[in-house]
Amino acid sequence: MNWILACLLSLTLWPAQNNAQNNWPGFRGSGDSNSDARNLPLEWSDSKNVAWTATLSGYGQSSPIVWRDKVFVTSIAGEHKEKLLVTCIDLKSGRPLWTHEYVSSLPLKDLHIRSRAAPTPAVDRNRLFVFFESGDLFAFDHQGKQIWRRKLACDYGDFRGLHGIGSSIALTEHTVITLVADSGPSYLLSIDKATGKNIWKTDLPQSVSWATPVIASYQGRSQIVINTSGRVAAYDTASGKEIWAVKGLKDNVYTTPSVGDNLVVIGSSVKGSNLAVRLSGASDIAEEKIAWRATNATSLYASPLVYQGRVYFVNRVGVIFCLDLQTGAELWNTRIEGECWASPIAVGDRIYFFTMDGNAHVFRAGEKLELLAQNHLTIEGRVYSVAPVDNALLVRTGRKLFCLSEKGNRR
Repeated sequence: MNWILACLLSLTLWPAQNNAQNNWPGFRGSGDSNSDARNLPLEWSDSKNVAWTATLSGYGQSSPIVWRDKVFVTSIAGEHKEKLLVTCIDLKSGRPLWTHEYVSSLPLKDLHIRSRAAPTPAVDRNRLFVFFESGDLFAFDHQGKQIWRRKLACDYGDFRGLHGIGSSIALTEHTVITLVADSGPSYLLSIDKATGKNIWKTDLPQSVSWATPVIASYQGRSQIVINTSGRVAAYDTASGKEIWAVKGLKDNVYTTPSVGDNLVVIGSSVKGSNLAVRLSGASDIAEEKIAWRATNATSLYASPLVYQGRVYFVNRVGVIFCLDLQTGAELWNTRIEGECWASPIAVGDRIYFFTMDGNAHVFRAGEKLELLAQNHLTIEGRVYSVAPVDNALLVRTGRKLFCLSEKGNRR
């Protein structure tokens, strides 16, 4: 097999490997919060369908990620977040397999209004990549051996934003895509997975964002879509050059774009800035790129979910909106009990919404409102994220990880 054919084959296999039922490889899984996981629980409580609970070292807002039988989580500890913690947990038992502690290259006072291990790591079949708000970026093998480390704040300047860096990393077959959108230097990086060296660096307008880059494809060309203050833009994956941008958005810095059917859906807490943008290969007139604007739907921290021709938003007071993906027409809305920090997930015919105080609502995916189950876990703090894999649903709070499973109680 010649090297060109091998490269094409690897690019073809990449999404399939990431979407395997026992993998949840990064923020929102493969970047869309869609999962093929089987046998997930529909109902649970403190005494039902909780397989195990793990107490984590330190505190973290990042999502757990999963590769086969291993769960990876990050956290911080210390008065100035000077300790960076990476932990690997056995998926079946909840038992810690290894933990590494590192000294932060940019210690900052630990405040509840600042990022606290917010960036979610990412994993592929060979390596684990971990990013912290200090700018420390690591590569490990699955057994925890460090391969390389970068210190981005040392390389390009200290981060100055009030709330810290919150964007998670994204992966292509050969690179780690890292967004730093900050009151200080702002840039987009493509870093070689094997060496930790830059493939390219694109400087951005000074901006703020907690959103994660999303890898999209348009007419066979790979793009990196990012959401930063006031604008959404796409960059060429190979070169880092800007392809298109839409400006004039408001309060769009917390939610990550969602891509489906050649549309990029953007969430915001401000009406009029929740919209769908057409993917393209060139910079067109901005307004002509907008497919629709939502009339009532808004988002706060939970990213919009695109699934089976529909898009789901949840606003700051817990109102869920289901819209037609192509037209933006509202199909239904309903209010749930509480505010969602975790992004909703889609699995089979179900949509799961988790509120920050431990409530969860499961709806049937579709154009009609149908509540399938309502559940509750007693927690301390907030539910930040969830990760579905075969037979298990992982729920992350600041200091604990819950494994929900119909296999029964094993804790």
